[in-house]
Amino acid sequence: MDEHEWIDSYEIKRLRRVAQLCPPHEAQDEAFDKIVAMTSAYFDAPIALISIVEEHRQWFKAHVGLDRHETPRDQSFCAHTLTENGLFEVLDATQDPRFKDNDLVVSSPNIRYYASAPLITSDGFNLGSLCIIDTRPRPPMSERAASMLMDFAELTMLRISGVRSRNFVDQPTGLFNRLRFEEDIRQILSNDKTCHVYSVDVITPQFLNDVVKALGYNFANDLVLAIKARLQALLAPGCLLYKVSPTRFGFILSEQTSIDTVCQTIIEGFKAPVECRNIPVPLQIGVGVLPIVDAAQKDQDWLRLVVSAADFARDQHSGWSLYEPKLDAAQRRAFMLLSSLPQALCSDNQFSLVYHPKVKLPGWSCESVEALLRWNHPILGAVSPAEFIPLAETTALMQSITFWVLEALVKQARAWADQGLALRIAMNVTVSDFKDSRLVDKIQQLINNQRLNPQAIELELTESMLISKPGSVVRELIRARNLGVKIAIDDFGTGYSNWAYLRQLPAQTVKLDQSLISTLQNSTQDRRLVKTLIELAKGLNYQVVAEGVENEAILSLITEWGCSEAQGFLITQPLDAHALMTWFREGGFKH
Repeated sequence: MDEHEWIDSYEIKRLRRVAQLCPPHEAQDEAFDKIVAMTSAYFDAPIALISIVEEHRQWFKAHVGLDRHETPRDQSFCAHTLTENGLFEVLDATQDPRFKDNDLVVSSPNIRYYASAPLITSDGFNLGSLCIIDTRPRPPMSERAASMLMDFAELTMLRISGVRSRNFVDQPTGLFNRLRFEEDIRQILSNDKTCHVYSVDVITPQFLNDVVKALGYNFANDLVLAIKARLQALLAPGCLLYKVSPTRFGFILSEQTSIDTVCQTIIEGFKAPVECRNIPVPLQIGVGVLPIVDAAQKDQDWLRLVVSAADFARDQHSGWSLYEPKLDAAQRRAFMLLSSLPQALCSDNQFSLVYHPKVKLPGWSCESVEALLRWNHPILGAVSPAEFIPLAETTALMQSITFWVLEALVKQARAWADQGLALRIAMNVTVSDFKDSRLVDKIQQLINNQRLNPQAIELELTESMLISKPGSVVRELIRARNLGVKIAIDDFGTGYSNWAYLRQLPAQTVKLDQSLISTLQNSTQDRRLVKTLIELAKGLNYQVVAEGVENEAILSLITEWGCSEAQGFLITQPLDAHALMTWFREGGFKH
């Protein structure tokens, strides 16, 4: 390598260190202000600067005696010091051929004397300098004074390194953090290189919170350290690991590295529980991978994208997942829906109810309907409850949605009752609705205010919900039942069907899941199962509703087996209140 190549290489690496250690938009630091003030006072110099030299300019991290914040690099005295390791001194700039025509000499601030000490990193790169400037020539600095300026510069460098260490290092683990992760990716792109970015989702925030509640913060910290140690052992030597969030790690590899090999090594390595204080903790790892192969990606939110891929991998139990734009689009849509829900709750024209009739067997009369929530989003249009309800269940919004449905349902039930139509209206509820007594309290309040027959309301909840939170759910269901509200178990037969347990519940109805009903024509096993479920449920005095009835053959079978009611598109599709009244006037279901 010749001298010019070495200089070019040094400057590329130096600029990288400048970007890492001295980003230009950092908040002002009082310590740097004090350093330049002390330097100015000690040397009796009207101007003192901490100058950072970038590719095209120098800018001042702190300064006294100067009313500007930067100058072009070609005017910078400090730029001449970049390859210096000691004091750089200009006694009279007007007599120095390098500076006598410089704008900073021939005009304000009229530099005459200049002395600087370099700001050298631990790996030998010069970021700029701490300098003093006078508007009059001076004699050479004494050895003692030169040593003092170098000491001030070293103090400045310690502060720069300390601030960046604090900003770039995750204190519990000692690993570089998210800021350094993103900055290192940015540096790779600035050098026109490509890479693969990895995120390892090691533990869910909820599980970590449970660990803290059960075993304390110190145990949780030790667990994260144990996870870090195992992950580091699984990576190639020299691969830098980052802590990018409380539950995620990240690293960067070249695009030549086999993604599948890296990910499978991590997944296999975490199949065994991580032991912490002699307690084995099983983990479900999700690894996300984002290829960065184009400089056009420089403005992407890399961390969000790769974390999304890792979350998807863990949620789908696939081990690892490569980032896909369609996945990102889905997550953006999910966020848009969640952020739009509060407005929808306040709006008069976004949420609405439709009603799906259930007909008695035999006879075909309709005495009850199921209220189904519909959302007409102002931008996205019709949004299915199957999409937004699971999202809402992860937030505190779910109970507000339930209350909206309940209030709309009671208002409609009151209107129908005033018209002489006695219909029971069922609504779906979730486990979050029974986390406290507010739902049943609200039901009681609305029944009293509207002078409504409590039997006009039915609550439908799934078996899985009953199994997951038996104590609070059963307690509140009994309260609702004592008010006179009907209780139905939805999606029955999908996997639990614990008859001994269900007998303890205050439910009058079970609804056979449509996944069982829809296959009756094609599956002998399902026919036997459904017939048996109906017989058992009727034997235990449950009303039995079959969901998903879509043809006459299925209707005939469930009628023959003694099913109480049928619901499905054969009967009718869900109808708004006006269309439902028309359906009744036209005779309802015509078998």
